[in-house]
Amino acid sequence: MALQSTKNIRRCYVIGNGSSRQHYDIDHLPWPTFGCNQIYKDHSVDYLCAQDKDVLHQMQQDGVTQTVYLPAMKLRNYQHNSWTQLPSMQPVALGNDIMASWLTGEIAMVLAAQLGFDRIKLIGFDGGPDSWYRGRTSTNQSLEVCQSRPERYKNSFAKIKKIYPHIIIEPDEYFLQAYK
Repeated sequence: MALQSTKNIRRCYVIGNGSSRQHYDIDHLPWPTFGCNQIYKDHSVDYLCAQDKDVLHQMQQDGVTQTVYLPAMKLRNYQHNSWTQLPSMQPVALGNDIMASWLTGEIAMVLAAQLGFDRIKLIGFDGGPDSWYRGRTSTNQSLEVCQSRPERYKNSFAKIKKIYPHIIIEPDEYFLQAYK
């Protein structure tokens, strides 16, 4: 499925999997939605993004038929060297120097910008070890292990805005609340 022009739609939501998602009625948001990873288990989103092979394999087991967008380099790897195959996987292409090791939410922001959205509202990006679909484990007990620091988002927002200077990335009031 080719990416469709969204010339007349300018606002969207990128939805993470932080616990603050509970403050929103995701199924009735007024603008198009970009969701990350296992959000498909509870909500239908307009654009579904993922990149981790275990998440993609779970999608396969769960029979996900919706198009899943992932970094172009990872898509190439999974298409040729993976036991995970979904009916429709599409690349999000932007130079590897820009997107190397990006989180799924960051990939969703890039996809939104590529599709012509110019105001991106972030919800469910709490930060810290808690997630809607993942409990604390021995490797993510604290804010210090396996968690993105606030500086990361500041840097990734700057990279996205360098390529798409017209966009506005608007975090909600719960953004990175685990660090406050």
